Amino acid sequence: MNPEEYKEILKTLYDRSRPYHDLIARSESDGLTHDDLLEEVVDRARSGVGTRLRVLDVAFGTGHYLKVAREHGAFSCGGDLSLYACRLAKGANPDIPVFQSDAECLPVRSSTFDVALCLQVLEHTPFPERIVAEIARVLRPGGYLFLAAPNMLGRSGFSRTLRAARGMFSGEFKHLRPLPKGIVEKWESAGSAADIADMDACNRTTIFQAFNLLRSNGMEVVRFDTLRHPKKYRPGRYALARAMQRVPVLRYTGVNFKIIARKR
Repeated sequence: MNPEEYKEILKTLYDRSRPYHDLIARSESDGLTHDDLLEEVVDRARSGVGTRLRVLDVAFGTGHYLKVAREHGAFSCGGDLSLYACRLAKGANPDIPVFQSDAECLPVRSSTFDVALCLQVLEHTPFPERIVAEIARVLRPGGYLFLAAPNMLGRSGFSRTLRAARGMFSGEFKHLRPLPKGIVEKWESAGSAADIADMDACNRTTIFQAFNLLRSNGMEVVRFDTLRHPKKYRPGRYALARAMQRVPVLRYTGVNFKIIARKR
């Protein structure tokens, strides 16, 4: 299967499978969001901007972060490949502009936005390099990108540490894997989020791939971590996980990376 065929299958999946977005909405209602990091990005971008801040959410899903950005005083808009996602976001926030669009070709002018969001997207595309390049195009010089995705280094602590040590010297920017046969049918018959976890992740993303993509598109990393969401830790484990973020190599081994980058 070539990468273009991946795209067609995924588009069919997201258009036909409404439970996918409903599961995302459920997790957001449970507080599994990164509103605090979005607020940090908005505050960073606001300094030196004389006009109202402009925020673009690439592949916005339910539209949750469009609403949060607006609540922080920004003009927000977004695009998503799924028509159902567009209807869902518009229904929840009728006054926020959204559009159906491939993230590889955004229908907006260059150097338009102060902030771009790309959250849990890179693992779902066979062409992450095109998406990051397109985001770099629409960001103004000095604009910020908030990028997040699963950090797929392996299952065990040993394998994750070994691959992290290797990844620091790698120039890789994607690692594709085949989609499961009958993925659309399996997705639609799923009874829970666990049944479809990572089933559509055709790109085994890592934080090192993200670093390489950002550097090649003229962006510098301002801050990052590889922590889970705080609510996913048992009591006491979160403090230990945060402490590990200060240890060389181990700081790259967490399961989900979150990066704030600035366009030069």
